Amino acid sequence: MASQKALSGKKLNLPYSFSRWTDVPIDRWAWFKELLKQKEMLGWHPQQMVPYRWSLKPEDTLGLIFWTKDPTNVMLEGLQDLGYKVKMHVTVTGWEEVEGKAPPLQRAATNLAMAYELLGADSVIWRFSPIPVLDHAEVLRRFHLILARTSDYAVKRVYTSFLQPNALIPESRSELDRLNLLVEMGELAQQYGVRVLLCNEDKLLKGHPDLHPNVGSGVCAPPEDFALPKREKPVSEGCGCALMVDPFNVNESCRVGCKYCYVADLNGTRKDSSKEHLKVLQG
Repeated sequence: MASQKALSGKKLNLPYSFSRWTDVPIDRWAWFKELLKQKEMLGWHPQQMVPYRWSLKPEDTLGLIFWTKDPTNVMLEGLQDLGYKVKMHVTVTGWEEVEGKAPPLQRAATNLAMAYELLGADSVIWRFSPIPVLDHAEVLRRFHLILARTSDYAVKRVYTSFLQPNALIPESRSELDRLNLLVEMGELAQQYGVRVLLCNEDKLLKGHPDLHPNVGSGVCAPPEDFALPKREKPVSEGCGCALMVDPFNVNESCRVGCKYCYVADLNGTRKDSSKEHLKVLQG
């Protein structure tokens, strides 16, 4: 591994994901900055499921995708000024009761608005996911607060989903309750010019394709976002999102502490391999 030449994500048509398995901007930012200094990382090839070295030089990087509940560090880093194409998925739901280190609702909504202002609406994706398991009216109140706080920034869509089957926090709402909630979210969002899109992984709308004109299914990280001129668009995975190189995997421990998260370190058997990554890179 130490002598392997770093692969180019741009040449192989693969963006880099930081990370679907842990919140890098909140929990691993010092580690990420060290990777930038070294100009390479270890990451899993999404088609081979084998770890390789990947170049982090801007000219070798197709795109950086961040998944976080707090975009502050990404905004401060100025990655776009360094020559990187950045897409940032920011989860803001206001489910303060169970979301651990996530910012509280008011601050999270303000952070999201700042991300839109600094990075632009085309570079920021708002995720209201999972939809909090709270009183119906309270969910809509929190959703409305976020809509209002970001209303000046040409937000066009919000991606959402309900809790999928898990052993942590059950999705206690009936199918009818969930459908009614989506309709009301769609009507509320329509007032702000925002379309509500249910993640393709959530099959609720499969039997209700025409539930509401402002509600539909969607792909939050489409390959088209990273397509280069005169090149085929990147390959997609089952849900429609682009295949991505990720330095972490499902065995990683995310320390943000959301009580519903299936990636959470529940029994101490999952690991933090970020230090191990740096040791390998340093030889």
